[in-house]
Amino acid sequence: GEIAKYIYGMAESGDKEVEVGDEGTADGISEGTGDFLQLLAQRMGLLSMREEAPAERLLEEVSLKGVADYIQSKCRNVIVMTGAGISTAAGIPDFRSPGTGLYDNLQKYDLPSPQSVFDIGYFKTNPEPFFMLAKELYPSNFKPTKCHYFIRLLAEKGKLLRHYTQNVDTLERVAGIPGEKLVEAHGSFNVGHCVGCRKEFTQEWIKGLKHVGRKTRKQT
Repeated sequence: GEIAKYIYGMAESGDKEVEVGDEGTADGISEGTGDFLQLLAQRMGLLSMREEAPAERLLEEVSLKGVADYIQSKCRNVIVMTGAGISTAAGIPDFRSPGTGLYDNLQKYDLPSPQSVFDIGYFKTNPEPFFMLAKELYPSNFKPTKCHYFIRLLAEKGKLLRHYTQNVDTLERVAGIPGEKLVEAHGSFNVGHCVGCRKEFTQEWIKGLKHVGRKTRKQT
């Protein structure tokens, strides 16, 4: 089926979207993939953690084929939870990876602390650093990864119940995942609100601003 072919293609291509590492970064797991899948299956409760009391074996085999077959034959309401790792392959940095993470590369904004760029109190007094960073991370600068399109495939096959994401990059929406299936836990670029009156502004309105920062004022 399409789901099985998609999973196989992601693994065989060696693309970073299917690689796992610290803080969700794209570290290689080509060696020891079987061990990784074994651990994943155990954590999901698909295999027993204790040999002396084996649980019912839900996977025919601990492999990508086994996972794909299980999704196609057994799963109806799949819940997906993602973070920065699915977007690092698109070129969007995560937060805490040494050297490449966002928090390691904010010196040019002269912040009290790296976390200040996302602090609402600091934003109200000095919004420029946030908007400068947001411009760099704006969705139009990046394209969805295979992982995003795999989640869309789950939706198209009627298997996706909900996709929870910590990411604000809206690449899920760009990939075509239906909005009613999305829970954007940290908000997103898709919509903005005035911090004073809470009036809603669309992504198109914000994108159309020529200057965004301390001097920006909403038009009513």
